[in-house]
Amino acid sequence: MEAWVFDHSGPYSSGVIDISKDLKRFFQVLIGYTMMSDEELGLDTFIAREEDGSKSIIVKGPGTSEETELKLGEILFFQCAIVCRGTTYFLTTDGQVEGVAKFSWVSDKRQSEIELLELAGQKNVQGIARIIGHSTITTIADMCCGLTFDNKHHNFKSAPTSTASSFQSQALIESSDICQKSSSRKRRSSDKGMEALKRSRSINQLPSNTQQEQENDLAFSVQSAHKPSLFDRNDEEPYENRVLRCLVISPAGRPIYKYQSPLELLKALRDAIKAHQSLYLDGNILHRDISENNIIITDPEKADGHWGMLIDLDLAKEVGSGRSGARHQTGTMEFMAIEVLLNIDHTYRHDLEPFFYVLIWQCARHGWELDPPQTSRQLQERPRSSLLQNWYIGNYEEIATYKRGNMEPGGFERILMREFPPWFDWVKPLCRAIWHILFPYHKGLTVGPPQDPNRLYDPIIRAYDDTIAQLELGNS
Repeated sequence: MEAWVFDHSGPYSSGVIDISKDLKRFFQVLIGYTMMSDEELGLDTFIAREEDGSKSIIVKGPGTSEETELKLGEILFFQCAIVCRGTTYFLTTDGQVEGVAKFSWVSDKRQSEIELLELAGQKNVQGIARIIGHSTITTIADMCCGLTFDNKHHNFKSAPTSTASSFQSQALIESSDICQKSSSRKRRSSDKGMEALKRSRSINQLPSNTQQEQENDLAFSVQSAHKPSLFDRNDEEPYENRVLRCLVISPAGRPIYKYQSPLELLKALRDAIKAHQSLYLDGNILHRDISENNIIITDPEKADGHWGMLIDLDLAKEVGSGRSGARHQTGTMEFMAIEVLLNIDHTYRHDLEPFFYVLIWQCARHGWELDPPQTSRQLQERPRSSLLQNWYIGNYEEIATYKRGNMEPGGFERILMREFPPWFDWVKPLCRAIWHILFPYHKGLTVGPPQDPNRLYDPIIRAYDDTIAQLELGNS
């Protein structure tokens, strides 16, 4: 028998117990499980549940120690994975203001999202959510208090790479070269039979560094970005300490993939790019996790005129602040920029590229879910297999190579013609315009960032504005 305990930093193992030789320990383990409290069993004890089924949580207001009770509504999103941030969103209200409560396990080495949102507010960043309340609940270190670890290793069979992500953009988890660490913990009488707990740690393998080709004849100078980005493999620490926080923000919105019309999609994406521009240029903050889960569609009447906003600064950082030392990768696999997949340091350009991938993804994957015009209903069937599945299947170098091929002239046109439903033909010129801006072709494909950020921001936003104006004119 082998007993396991899981948390968001990894699994613990008791080691193998031979019940034929150690029957007493076997019964101690079984009895120990029956005696555990709800908290010890892993159930949340920080959300209050009433007899009528309603749920609430206590948070502190921004810049104050005053506590406020907020009602939790329906769940909006959660990550179906263990070794991850476990991000979960609920609708919430204090009776007057509607917002979103976000629970996530974030690395203690990263600057907190609360601090970054407060900094963004101080610098008058536009298009970013405001804080209603927050709370720090617990940490992995507290849960592991009393455990000791050794350096024993155990290799687990790697899961198929296709499980690393999905069309629902769930968390990326790789399970290669997993370390097994032994530990011991005393926790009342129930733990007498588990004196040698072992912890299995996942260590992702770094792709080899790739140098960007120098292009002397470019129309703009390219910013240098060759420092490692994805991981910091610090084997001296037995586990990564994560902090469970609740952050309540406003306004509430729908994730971008729940757009109800093409016009709504484009307006939300355009305003999210404007928000990123303000966050970077005004706030000196780089988001670093642009995905379909971190862009929301908002009501402009409740969001200061914004049709879309950026959320989730868990992986964001102040520009020039150095590496955090956190172990996990920066970004969501299918939306990660080519150079980031190759372990090159993250720049603003590597956030604008994922915005482009989000646009393609919404058209190619979710566009088929919209009701087509009657004239287009029989023109084309949805492909049985998608070229985009290779944006998340394989290792980092393989995905980077495939994405780069997709961004070559022939590969890009193939995506537009094969993946897009015919009633999204109107968006193809926009995609081509952004493609030319992001991937200028001169003696090969260029994927690096111009030193002047507005060389990318301004023409991309202008391309959205032009397409939106044409679409509104056609609908009038």
